[in-house]
Amino acid sequence: MRPPARRTGLWVVWLLGCCAAFIVVYEYFVRSHSGQWLEYAMLSAADARIRPLSEIGLDPWWLQPLAVAIPAVLFLTIVLARQRWVPALIAVGMVIAANLSTQLLKAQWLHRPDLDNGVPYWAGNSLPSGHTTFAASAAVAVFLVCSPRRRPLAALFAACYASAVGMYTFTETWHRPSDVVAAYLVVAVWALAAGWLVMRAAPADNTVFVENEPITAPAAVLAWFTGIVLTVAAGLCFLFAGGWSAVAEAPQNPSAWHLIAGLLLCTGPAFVVSGAGINMFAAEVGRRQRGVELPSPQAERIAYPIPQNFRHLYRV
Repeated sequence: MRPPARRTGLWVVWLLGCCAAFIVVYEYFVRSHSGQWLEYAMLSAADARIRPLSEIGLDPWWLQPLAVAIPAVLFLTIVLARQRWVPALIAVGMVIAANLSTQLLKAQWLHRPDLDNGVPYWAGNSLPSGHTTFAASAAVAVFLVCSPRRRPLAALFAACYASAVGMYTFTETWHRPSDVVAAYLVVAVWALAAGWLVMRAAPADNTVFVENEPITAPAAVLAWFTGIVLTVAAGLCFLFAGGWSAVAEAPQNPSAWHLIAGLLLCTGPAFVVSGAGINMFAAEVGRRQRGVELPSPQAERIAYPIPQNFRHLYRV
């Protein structure tokens, strides 16, 4: 009835939307006075109220191998069992591109200005988070090679996995919540580009029967509900802490509400992105009836009838 990824313009719109969200996060939390103060309050609370694992004898560098171990096992299992070689190559390219762009953005293109507003200035820029990008892109690679029926579950897994790593980097005070959210958006941009390629390169694996379409609504509703509730709750935590007056006093009196706000901001947006991904990929998956060949994404060739008295001109 229709091929997968037929509305290229829709993919472009979603991709540009993620880019716009990334710019908003950067401009507010990095380049504005209020944004820097909000994150300083959350980071101060994490530093004062949570004891890092590195201080109790655990090497923090175990995070990188662990962040890729579980997604890598799932990825290889799916690829080898289903023999999805082309989607696997595209997914690996997505992981490389997301991590390279994160490092370039952080080290070369984006800068954290010293606004002289009382927030301690740390030389260098930490947005986006490299650890979170690494974990999120590995989990999204599993999502890309999954069948349309398994993708909603894989999207929820990616949200949980990425947000867990994001929260860990925040509690270790390696990264601010905006660094984590920016990492989700970087991965989302490359996941959209890779998803379009996967659907076009392997249409048979991304087409479902209209008589037995996969059920995606429960997972999408769960992801959207969780993401919106947690993100709104993060904002409410600042009100419970005492508003802007408490933010200004955060260095001297770190609030547990600010710590909770930071944890929620590292989690909620991951589920919002997950819900959007479930809806987008479910809407663009191909559909056909049983016994009917999959339609081509290209226009069908039109064969015009040749009059009888001219057919001798077309003989080879």
